[in-house]
Amino acid sequence: MGKRIITLIVFSLLFLSLTGCSVASEKEIVKFANDEYGEATLLRTEERDDKNTICYFKDEEYGFEYYVSSYMNEIIIDGSSFGSTENKGNNFDIQYYNYINEVVDTDLSMLEQKYNIDISVSDGTYIYYFAKIKYKSSNISNVATLTKEISDLYTAVDTRNYWNDLVVEAYDESGNYLGSYHHSRNGWMTAEDEVDLKYIDEISKLSADAKYLRKEQHLFTETGVNIQDVVQVLGNPEVRQTSMVTYYIFTVDEKEYYMCNFLVHDDIGGFEWYTTYEK
Repeated sequence: MGKRIITLIVFSLLFLSLTGCSVASEKEIVKFANDEYGEATLLRTEERDDKNTICYFKDEEYGFEYYVSSYMNEIIIDGSSFGSTENKGNNFDIQYYNYINEVVDTDLSMLEQKYNIDISVSDGTYIYYFAKIKYKSSNISNVATLTKEISDLYTAVDTRNYWNDLVVEAYDESGNYLGSYHHSRNGWMTAEDEVDLKYIDEISKLSADAKYLRKEQHLFTETGVNIQDVVQVLGNPEVRQTSMVTYYIFTVDEKEYYMCNFLVHDDIGGFEWYTTYEK
């Protein structure tokens, strides 16, 4: 009981400053829009009530319109209310993405005809790629140059580099994923390359001095890990005693370590990629 009281007091103090907050002013929303998305002209403001204000803008560079809203969210913890806090919403992403699609639409259609492919774009639910291509034949020899060409169409319009991390995905005629052109890395990556990159990025988080060397295949039993400590991930192949696992080998201060492509339970109730490196 005492712990609960202390917890409630801590939360009350933590959120006390949030109680009574109000939506952002028009001036604050305008500043937010210009700072986040580039120069824009305020078209109009709608103050629907004291908990929701929406400002509509016209992008100065391209002329498309979008909105930024400021609204209040109530903070509920264990069924108790701790006041409310201001949040912002917007539809800038989809409006900007749709604008670029309109600009490159004719070029995409020409590429479809020229290379006998289908090109699809995001419906805006979650924009993580510029476009996807699917081959209509077995000839995929131009996949690296073609995906780059499509990526270049988008990035030529996106002069502010807002979509720097987006990719162009490619699939064969059977719908099998081939890989993606990564604008941020200036290169084509196969599906296997992308898997490797994930572990190389994880290695870089272990130490600023970590240097990736190579990968090797070994039996799971060679790791010395108890199979009971392995976290079996739904949708991934089950790790067994007889499984082959991948070692991603790296050095820190000239000493060699490796990270494996399976998760193990950590000491705090979570899980982590198994590695021989200890911070």
